[in-house]
Amino acid sequence: MAPALAHEAEAANKIKRKTPITVIIGNPPYSGVSSNMNPWIDGLLKGKLSDGTRVRSYYEVDGKPLGEKKLWLQDDYVKFIRYSQWIIERIGVGIHGMITNNSFLDSPTCRGMRYGLAAYFDNLYLLDLHGSSKKQEVPPDGVVDENVFDIQQGVSLSLFYRLLDNNNSSVQAFDL
Repeated sequence: MAPALAHEAEAANKIKRKTPITVIIGNPPYSGVSSNMNPWIDGLLKGKLSDGTRVRSYYEVDGKPLGEKKLWLQDDYVKFIRYSQWIIERIGVGIHGMITNNSFLDSPTCRGMRYGLAAYFDNLYLLDLHGSSKKQEVPPDGVVDENVFDIQQGVSLSLFYRLLDNNNSSVQAFDL
């Protein structure tokens, strides 16, 4: 191994020994009305765990309730994203990558979720693959907006990461 590469490998190994790095990947189920009504995850979404610990809430923006009559924050994929964020928050550094329903990208009821993600993660990379049969979107070239997975719901890919030094936050969205 070249001396420069050996030095870089040793530097990387020092970081790995001192810092737990978590990578969470998945393709959680999408279910608008989840049957998974666990009180712990509900508390995590709403900002208060069963032991009284306050955490970031997806039901608020800047500490103010969303004030919506109907909230779609009990969808299983939202719960998976919030759980992933919680794990990374506890460690302080990590990477989240998931294929999910794309409705959180523009749904008014998910603005607390978007706010919480943008406030915590250093970078968010979002790729909207569209494909929702319910939205009936028409691409610029006029072809049919087909879903890559042959399902009704639109799909997105998300990659979020948190570094120990979080001075360079950004959000990048890619629209196909």
